Amino acid sequence: MKHLKIIVGFWLILLSSSVFAQTTGWIENPNHPPVKTRLMLTGELDPVTKTLPAVLEVKLDGDWKTYWRTPGEGGIAPSIKWDKSTNLNHVEWSWPAPDKFSLLGMQTFGYQGEVMFPLLLTLDDLSANTQLHGKFTLSSCTTICVLTDYEINLDFTPNDLKADSDAMFAYNKAVSKVPQKLTQAQSADSIGLGWDSAKSQLEVVLDEKQWQRPEIIIDGEPDTVFKLVGTHKVEKEDGTQQLVAIFDGESWLGEPELLDKNLNITVVDSNHAIEYLSPVNATQIIDSGNSLLTILLFALLGGLILNVMPCVLPVLGMKLSSVVAAPDLQKNQIRQQFLASALGILVSFWLLAGFILVLKLTGQAIGWGVQFQNPWFIGFMALVTSVFALNMLGAFEINLPSSFQTKLATTGGNNNRGHFLQGMFATLLATPCSAPFLGTAVAFALGADTLSLLVIFTALALGMAMPWLVVAAFPQVAGYFPKPGRWMSVVKVVFSVLLLITSLWLISLLSSFIAVSYLFAAAAVLLITFFVFMGKTLGVAAVIATFSITLMLAAVSAFMTSDQWAKTLPTDLQWTPLSEALINEQVAQGKTVFVDVTADWCITCKANKVGVILQDPVYSVLKQDNMVLMIGDWTTPSEHITDYLQSHNRFGVPFNVVYGPNAPNGIELPVILSTKDVLAAIERASAK
Repeated sequence: MKHLKIIVGFWLILLSSSVFAQTTGWIENPNHPPVKTRLMLTGELDPVTKTLPAVLEVKLDGDWKTYWRTPGEGGIAPSIKWDKSTNLNHVEWSWPAPDKFSLLGMQTFGYQGEVMFPLLLTLDDLSANTQLHGKFTLSSCTTICVLTDYEINLDFTPNDLKADSDAMFAYNKAVSKVPQKLTQAQSADSIGLGWDSAKSQLEVVLDEKQWQRPEIIIDGEPDTVFKLVGTHKVEKEDGTQQLVAIFDGESWLGEPELLDKNLNITVVDSNHAIEYLSPVNATQIIDSGNSLLTILLFALLGGLILNVMPCVLPVLGMKLSSVVAAPDLQKNQIRQQFLASALGILVSFWLLAGFILVLKLTGQAIGWGVQFQNPWFIGFMALVTSVFALNMLGAFEINLPSSFQTKLATTGGNNNRGHFLQGMFATLLATPCSAPFLGTAVAFALGADTLSLLVIFTALALGMAMPWLVVAAFPQVAGYFPKPGRWMSVVKVVFSVLLLITSLWLISLLSSFIAVSYLFAAAAVLLITFFVFMGKTLGVAAVIATFSITLMLAAVSAFMTSDQWAKTLPTDLQWTPLSEALINEQVAQGKTVFVDVTADWCITCKANKVGVILQDPVYSVLKQDNMVLMIGDWTTPSEHITDYLQSHNRFGVPFNVVYGPNAPNGIELPVILSTKDVLAAIERASAK
């Protein structure tokens, strides 16, 4: 009996030793009692991969917290040095989804109370004695932070281990809290990352259907801190929604460099978590829905600036001169005229918004000014501008019969329907122009839901109508203009010439002499028929003036559309049609690529070309051997060009991008180019 007790006691000691050898037990540091830790081995050895699961458990008292692998704006991630271990190849550390904490305005990610980290140990030899000797360094914080070391020591022989149910339960529980990890290929359909280098902001676009109230955590760039700016939802063309989150990116090493890098995006919701891996592409970030007021302000400013663009200024000037030419107008008459024109602007923008919605619903290309890709629209606008110009010169006055109940507003005209049409006409002329703030507002509107599009286009209309509304609100401003006199004739001629130049430009967009001649022949016939129908007669001088100007415009326009005109541009820059494949090929060879997406009907495009691209020092830099110039011509509809624009969240031209070895995803330039911006982008993108 005595020997039996000795034998049983001996086996109990062995069994307890075997179990004890699979855990370190709780380890504490006397200098920091609120925290303790332990390492447990599950005993589930995989003989094929030579791996052994383990769990590292940390308990924190009270309000003490520790950190995730990427702490955020402060803190140090937990770490273990295994350099004194034997028979240990490497250790894979998994991280449960963290909580977010804020203290004194700083944002951190970590754990409070208890956390279990799943570890997967890869061993060299399953039959060899293994010594785990590690220094576990843990940062824990409340209002103060303490950095503590814990010595982990565990000796065992892998093949002698037994399954430990407690350790297995703890390990599986810890694994269940680790986000599901997706590869880059698996992540491609569910997430997109865009970096706006001008704003130092990162845009994260998520498939919204599987998330309720997600927390988005970004890591993979240790020197950069990402702070959430705001989130909003975007409705796609198929009716599904995406969640868009905008983060400020800040680095203490200078400006963050994120393009072409892969980032880990951990998304945590109430019932699941996923870790995505995705590359960062270049993009232009439009302010989020939380900043819709900012977008509306941009729309107001963009619409206001349109009034001084060469497309619209002649019409506004014509309107003001009509008031000056009629000093006997009452304040109420002036108010009605300008309100009618402002209403015409507003209705035109609503019609444009409706036109764009129809294009979106039918899957067609959408963009600012796309109607100028239609030659019939160009022909109509050329006819209208010519009629307005000739009218101001006094060649004739148009009065529609009462059955039409409309009248084109002319100098001294009093019919509000005519002034309404004049406002609509001004809006149509504004669409080929881009202006500061306009591009941002339009891009946001075209990519937003229906209600946002209508609201933003309304703001654009109010911005453009602002000068007209000011005169309507304060008709007395007309009294500050000089009294009618000889100077009025000069003003009329100036604005008439501006309108004729506009007509000339519109006609130059048409492709051939035949089209131009046909257009103006039709216009002349239309005018004569119109006056005959009205029972009016044209004076001989008016007829001669009309046909003379018609023939002159036709001749000059034919020259502008011919090859001879093209040969008089003073440039020997060699342009290649836009090709994304060729961009990648040239960049891989160390070249710098300058892309210009333009259209013949785009006024701002021409201003950029004449004012910056064809001027030194930009012109000389573009001629260098390391430069490749590519042009995307959007004058007529092009699915390829439209897709390229929309891939950069752009819906209009001009659009310029610089690619290079240091910027393979491209550096987007502002709508209105400057020498400084172009040279800086080329220098930054080029190989050093």
